[in-house]
Amino acid sequence: MNSNNGFKLSGVTLKKAWEQFVITGSLQPQTVRPEIAESWHRCYKANVDPYSKISNLILNKYQLKQLRIRHMHLVEIAKPFMDRLYEFIAGSRLVVFLSNELGVIIECIGDYDIADSASKVNLVAGTNWTEEAVGTNGIGTVLKLKVPIQISGEEHYCAKLHHWTCSAAPIFNDTGTVIGVLQVSGPSSEVHLHTLGMIVAAVEAIKDQIRIKNKNYELNVLNNSLNNIFHTMSDGAIIINKEGRIIQVNPPATQILGADIKGKYVREILGKSPKILEKLEKEKEHKEMEMMVETTKGRCHCLVTTKPLKDGDGNSNGAVLFLNQINNIKKLVNRFSGSQASFNFTDIIGSSSKLQDAIRIAKGAASSTSNILISGESGTGKELFAQAIHNQSPRQNGPFIALNCAALPRELISSELFGYNEGAFTGARRGGRPGKFEMADGGTLFLDEIGDMPIDQQAILLRVLQDKKITRIGGDHTIPVNVRFVCATNKNLQKEVHKENFRADLYYRLNVIHVRVPPLRDRMEDLIDLFNYLLKKICTRLDRHIDCVPDNLLQQLMKYEWPGNIRELENVVEKLVSTGHGTTSLCVEHLPARITQIQEETFSSASPICSAQIPCPKGMSGLLIEKEALIKSLDIHSGNISKVAKAMHLSRNTVYRKMSFYNISKQQFFK
Repeated sequence: MNSNNGFKLSGVTLKKAWEQFVITGSLQPQTVRPEIAESWHRCYKANVDPYSKISNLILNKYQLKQLRIRHMHLVEIAKPFMDRLYEFIAGSRLVVFLSNELGVIIECIGDYDIADSASKVNLVAGTNWTEEAVGTNGIGTVLKLKVPIQISGEEHYCAKLHHWTCSAAPIFNDTGTVIGVLQVSGPSSEVHLHTLGMIVAAVEAIKDQIRIKNKNYELNVLNNSLNNIFHTMSDGAIIINKEGRIIQVNPPATQILGADIKGKYVREILGKSPKILEKLEKEKEHKEMEMMVETTKGRCHCLVTTKPLKDGDGNSNGAVLFLNQINNIKKLVNRFSGSQASFNFTDIIGSSSKLQDAIRIAKGAASSTSNILISGESGTGKELFAQAIHNQSPRQNGPFIALNCAALPRELISSELFGYNEGAFTGARRGGRPGKFEMADGGTLFLDEIGDMPIDQQAILLRVLQDKKITRIGGDHTIPVNVRFVCATNKNLQKEVHKENFRADLYYRLNVIHVRVPPLRDRMEDLIDLFNYLLKKICTRLDRHIDCVPDNLLQQLMKYEWPGNIRELENVVEKLVSTGHGTTSLCVEHLPARITQIQEETFSSASPICSAQIPCPKGMSGLLIEKEALIKSLDIHSGNISKVAKAMHLSRNTVYRKMSFYNISKQQFFK
């Protein structure tokens, strides 16, 4: 059936209108449909030859294959609908075409005889059917208008197609972009108006299928992403169904709970935890409940978070449980709270024999697992030794937790050491809190001023040392702890034991290896090195520059007994630097009165800087005596530093530093 029926518009047949237009480029009003008239004008401006042999833009076999590969997604979806459409029109001498968004035919299905006729006008796969290539036609005009259209007979711009009718519709993706065209073509006598309706219906079905496939793809991507997250996240995670059976376990959860928990009921691993089970049964979320979880390796201390899973209708579909081992959390907390040792043995300043003896004992103790007791006066650097021991021990990668037993009220020591559960006492933090023993697990616990620990707490500490387990205040389960103890005191613990202020059994348990840190007055030969180190450190911190230190200032420092030891020396240096702001020199006048009021004293020959072979003259200041003694020793031993160091009971490094300080060259003593 010819859709034009030869009817006239404004008294002019369609054929006459076409003949007039291709010659003159003009049309009488209402001669043809507006969309056809607009298409003809586009073709005329594009210099399309109305008498051409039709599309000369033909792809070879390789190019067509590559084109189909690039549009595989569209072809796979559209092909079943093209087959179904052809089933309805089989035997009617019609052909079904699929083009891409550029108008190139990538697939076609049709009767043999009509397909042969179509090939004569190059209406085959691999040809370009844009308006610019072949004039007004179904595929090309649809790409311009982006709406379905049927073009019949003389409505085609090129004469070779005047015996054809094309019914075509655009295929859109989810974003509204044209990705192809579906067309049915055949002799004008075989095409009906309802053919276009069939094409539109097929295109809608293709569009729906594209949307479904894209959604499925998105769901697959999302599912794969979630699956990857589930299996690579650091927290342990298990998924349970609505019956409470474990259906999925990620690797961290497998490592925590064991490999054979899949298929078990969640009650079997949560143990006696009615609160969290109640939350699960009521399909409620619960965050970070601290509990002991049953595993194939024994009980494991974890934080457990539950999240109910719902289906699309809001009905319960199970839950996901997140497990975090308390030890991992403690490591993270220690890392960011500064619970790490920062000093090493190389940071301990001084070369005196007494200090070096203490360092030697401490280094030997570091490699062992025994408890260590560090004794010494306040300010001598006991914690510095404790940190250095930790950093040279096998536990150096673990936490270093320090607690000053004298700085806490008696009633708080237990909660600090052992922690507490929620509701253990009035004011207890919600959720409870781990104690120092737990936080130090796998590392070192430094108990400073251990001699001030109350006698009743000493008994509890002794039990922990023996059992390696603790129970939180208000708790009902034991928590294993693997802690190395390093204790420090400024008291004579043996005397405290005799006074019954300290338990004898605890003293012997702690005092396996004893390190005594000497006071500063017993190693005055280290004072200059300590002073220079502290001066540099404080100047850097206060952004000051000091280039002159008077000799008489150092003499005053050497005369003082330093009851506050290195801590007092550091405070004095900071006062000197801060008080003399605006100058580059330190002044004796800025020293504290307790130091400047010391009367001038003479040094006897028993001074540690003098040897029996080199008597020191009386009446000389400390630094002059030391300088004179050093010069005489160098002269006696002909500049041999090893012999000088031995005679003066100093290390070679100390002799070199003192020679540099006094600007003494050993060359002048060679004989």
